[in-house]
Amino acid sequence: MTDEIINRTELQNGIRVISEYVGTVYSVSLGFWVITGSKDDTAATSGIAHLIEHMMFKGTRKRTAFQIANAVESVGGIINAFTSKNVTCYFLQILHDHLEKGIDVLADLVLNDTFENNQLQKEKGIILEEIKEIEDTPGELIHDVFNQQIFPDHPLGWPIQGTRDSINSIQIADLMTFVAQNYTTGRLVVAASGRIEHARLVELVEKYCHTMQPGNDRTPVKYELGVPERQQIIHKPISQAHLILGRRIFPQSDPRRFQLALLNTLLSGGMSSRLFHNIREKYGFVYEVFSFSDLFFHEGVFGIYAGTAVGKLEKLKVKLYAEMSKLVRRKVPVDELEKVKQQSKSSTVFALENTNSRMSHLAKMEIYEKRLFTFAELLAIIEKISVEEIQQLAEYLFIPDQFIETVFLPEKSSG
Repeated sequence: MTDEIINRTELQNGIRVISEYVGTVYSVSLGFWVITGSKDDTAATSGIAHLIEHMMFKGTRKRTAFQIANAVESVGGIINAFTSKNVTCYFLQILHDHLEKGIDVLADLVLNDTFENNQLQKEKGIILEEIKEIEDTPGELIHDVFNQQIFPDHPLGWPIQGTRDSINSIQIADLMTFVAQNYTTGRLVVAASGRIEHARLVELVEKYCHTMQPGNDRTPVKYELGVPERQQIIHKPISQAHLILGRRIFPQSDPRRFQLALLNTLLSGGMSSRLFHNIREKYGFVYEVFSFSDLFFHEGVFGIYAGTAVGKLEKLKVKLYAEMSKLVRRKVPVDELEKVKQQSKSSTVFALENTNSRMSHLAKMEIYEKRLFTFAELLAIIEKISVEEIQQLAEYLFIPDQFIETVFLPEKSSG
């Protein structure tokens, strides 16, 4: 880990280029991270950031949809993309001697889109099927409903995939406006990890990205947040009750995120974790139970999800709140914290063996932290976390009055 070589260059037009040389591999993981996501959707065009990510693969001024995929796959590479609340990422993994082709393809996707109406209508149909699939998966859908409840009338609360009405209403002009406003040089981070020379990477980014729309807007807008509804109960055609208990918390830039990662591991990091052992194994209340956190630019959320029989729901809630209260009332035993640290450090080390993980790590540090933590520094931070810090975080998190409840229940029998 002392061999990490990380370089950062900011081009004159504002594009940031970050790379890490890994001499033990012969591939490169490359990502074009655009700092725009569903947080930049409007109510009328909810889902547009995600739809644009799909549309970017449907053809450019240089390549058809087939040629985009074939350009990478013909040399053994892999290409994909994702949209989150905060960012849209186009990424690939390719042999190091095909780096220029990889940058050419990703730059082509991001800069040379040709939005055609027949492709838009086809892609709308695909996303509408994606929405149906989510609606048929209550354990997934409840997270969308929870977000809408905890961020009322706010872009962070809207589903990334949009709604039927919003997707159907989006037109070519909407796509072009969104790209012009958000796909700008100040919002692009190019990150790479693997057998790569930083100077060569910078040279290629300058060559292929010089026509990108200029813009230096790097600071996401902070919206006023409404007061969430305390409890929401929704009846669905399901056979099991689904529950999320959660609250709003601090953003990604907060230094307590490291303690939060350990606390999540303590609660649901494997079969020896507290929620698995005390809720599933001890009482048999659930098949699946876990804690989670999502951190954004200005705020975040923490929650616990579980699915159970309807008759056990109230008892389950009591047990979940009791587990939270226990972390406030009693310090985590030193040996348990040490176990959790070992789990977290192992996950960090395992990520060292994957250039995609390393590339993502670079990009996220640049986007959220404004500084680059090496993996060695991350391990040192984890090691220094104390039982007192975990308890202080628990005292901040586990205030019952701050939690909201999202509940799915089976539809009542008409008989």
